[in-house]
Amino acid sequence: MVTEDGDTENKYKRADAAETSSERRAPVGRRRFLQAAGAGTAVALAGCSGGGGDGGPVTLGAAYILSGFASLYGEEAERGIEFAVSEINDNGGIDGRDVEVLVRDTEASGDTAIQQIRSLVQEDNVDGLFGLDSSGVAQAVAPQISQLQMPFMITHAATPFVTSPQGEHEDSVGNEYVFRDSNSLAQDVYGAARTAQELDATEWATIGPDYAFGYETWDYFQAYCDGLGVEAEFTAEQFPALATSDYTPFISSILDADPDAVLTPLWGADLTTFIGQAESAGWFDQIDHTLFSVGMGTDLPSDGSPLPEGEYASTRYDPFVPDTEANNSFREAYYEEYGSLPTYNAEGAYRALHLYKEAIESAGSTEPDALVDEFTGMEHSGPVGEYQFTETNQATVSSIWGTVTYDEEWESNVLDPVNRYEAGPDVLSDALGDSDLPTGI
Repeated sequence: MVTEDGDTENKYKRADAAETSSERRAPVGRRRFLQAAGAGTAVALAGCSGGGGDGGPVTLGAAYILSGFASLYGEEAERGIEFAVSEINDNGGIDGRDVEVLVRDTEASGDTAIQQIRSLVQEDNVDGLFGLDSSGVAQAVAPQISQLQMPFMITHAATPFVTSPQGEHEDSVGNEYVFRDSNSLAQDVYGAARTAQELDATEWATIGPDYAFGYETWDYFQAYCDGLGVEAEFTAEQFPALATSDYTPFISSILDADPDAVLTPLWGADLTTFIGQAESAGWFDQIDHTLFSVGMGTDLPSDGSPLPEGEYASTRYDPFVPDTEANNSFREAYYEEYGSLPTYNAEGAYRALHLYKEAIESAGSTEPDALVDEFTGMEHSGPVGEYQFTETNQATVSSIWGTVTYDEEWESNVLDPVNRYEAGPDVLSDALGDSDLPTGI
């Protein structure tokens, strides 16, 4: 089927190898952030540890969840990093210098993430930073990045408030040093509301994690439904703590409310634990539609239940759409290397290294402010497609939603059919209507 906004068909065909990326840049000023300001364990991937310097390797620091309930996300990011490092170094490096990445575990903790990131900057003398999985961690880290004056490319954490300039909203912590190459919660949930428009469902509930990501997902969904004129009544909400082992009381509460549909942003092992217990409770027999926000973040987890076929889910990157040489060749090469389709955390981390490569080569320097200038307004093309960083440093990538389908050839869940909803600043602003929530883009 043809995807939303004229994008290409989602076909699960293997393609011949091709070029992996093409990149270009169009500068945009940093005025918005400047005006708003007025108002674990380290793993070295390739090369030796240490600062960049003119003669040594370019050294980047990455911070992901490598232990605990969401460690699979960090493991996927490490694959993307390893893949990009090999690809870049095998093709001349960055301005003739090898690139290396020091990866550290945030443990899903803001305090730990800050300690690790400060160590990467002040002790390891890295030339740039990227990563982060948790919205709560990202909101804690963003102000520290401004103090460190080091560019940080977020590749996963979704809260819109890290790309919403300070002063725009009471929770906004965006600043000129923080960028994001993946879609944000505001972009993703816009797609959820667009999906809701097409469903025969009027009573909605949510079950989400008890921190920023869970609450923000529900707030934005309600605002978008109102702004888009979706006939929806919001009847129940449950917010279990992270790493909950028994979802029974939360599941029972939602089932007692008997909504037509549920939006859930549960993730990591929490998501797979919930799915197994929900299936046992008859959830998918009683609830007509369950929408899994970024539910395609992992393949089929070995320690939990996969997403049920026929339900709706989103992803920040689809390995089949867009149907371009860059995406097809990345998917093919990644599958050949790892035996599985690339997840969005792998692709986001992979792309972060290519963004740094372009910025450093364009600037002719690894000086932090020079890289910030290069990232600001950069246009880029990679497996995810073509996009640009807006004046708030958010990438204009699409919101991707589709129907969960198991594909025998790839031995994986995929989205088929799949829709790509354009989610730029004007689209989101119009859809939020009278809400005071920021677009973060």
